[in-house]
Amino acid sequence: MVAGMLMAIGFLSFTQEDPTRAEKESLRTPRPPQEPVTTKRSTMSHVNGVVPTTIIVAGLALAGYALLMTALNRRMGAGLLAALGVLEILLLVLVGIIVARLAEGPRPAGLATLIGYLIAMPLVPVIAGFWGALERSRWGPAVIAVAGLVAAVLMIRLHEIWPAIGV
Repeated sequence: MVAGMLMAIGFLSFTQEDPTRAEKESLRTPRPPQEPVTTKRSTMSHVNGVVPTTIIVAGLALAGYALLMTALNRRMGAGLLAALGVLEILLLVLVGIIVARLAEGPRPAGLATLIGYLIAMPLVPVIAGFWGALERSRWGPAVIAVAGLVAAVLMIRLHEIWPAIGV
């Protein structure tokens, strides 16, 4: 039974051929040149790569700063709110760029999901800001840290799911 399984996946061969002879034969027969395997790309223009990269860096920096404030047992202050506002502005700029690209040309597959991402992305910092401001303990900045991480992850997922928009 084990020999049958190994033979099925190619580990054992019960042929009488000399392996060196088979190798020599394969070297003698010319193979046609193989063309590189590519995927068909969308004709949609790429979104400016600076904005998504800035969002990822800003989200991670915000998360780091907010986690530091959480570790120092500090409440949410104006610095965290300002950083959250910068992240919100960057997300709104990116949503505007993507909507402009969608309006001028072809639509990517899964348009409904993309629209869901475009609606959810700017809401994350706003909801986190309200929640963090209401939380008067040291866990207010932790909520902001989660929002920064979520913004960075949403950018990465946006790029993975819809590479045609060039995020």
